[in-house]
Amino acid sequence: MAILKFLSSRKFYWGAVAAALGMMFYPKAKENIKPSLEKSLKEMQDAINKAVKFFDENKQKITEAIKKKIEELNQTAQKGSITKQKEEALNQLEYLKAKIQALEEEIKSLE
Repeated sequence: MAILKFLSSRKFYWGAVAAALGMMFYPKAKENIKPSLEKSLKEMQDAINKAVKFFDENKQKITEAIKKKIEELNQTAQKGSITKQKEEALNQLEYLKAKIQALEEEIKSLE
């Protein structure tokens, strides 16, 4: 019963008309769409080729910039380690200075 009701509805007829029109116009639409699709694919391929060309041309510049940045980071790290070593040496000097003063006071007390 539901099938008969569906077949007699307007939605079914609109769907059937749309399907018939689609079948009639499909070959024509296929012919019209093909050139635009080919053009779109060609444009995309051209854009990709331009991007590849750009990166190939600037590859050396990019690698040099990266190397320079890495060297800067290494120098900063070396400066940091030198500063740390300097602080450790100063701490050791302070410790030795305090020991020497303690020894001097001990010697004075023995005299």
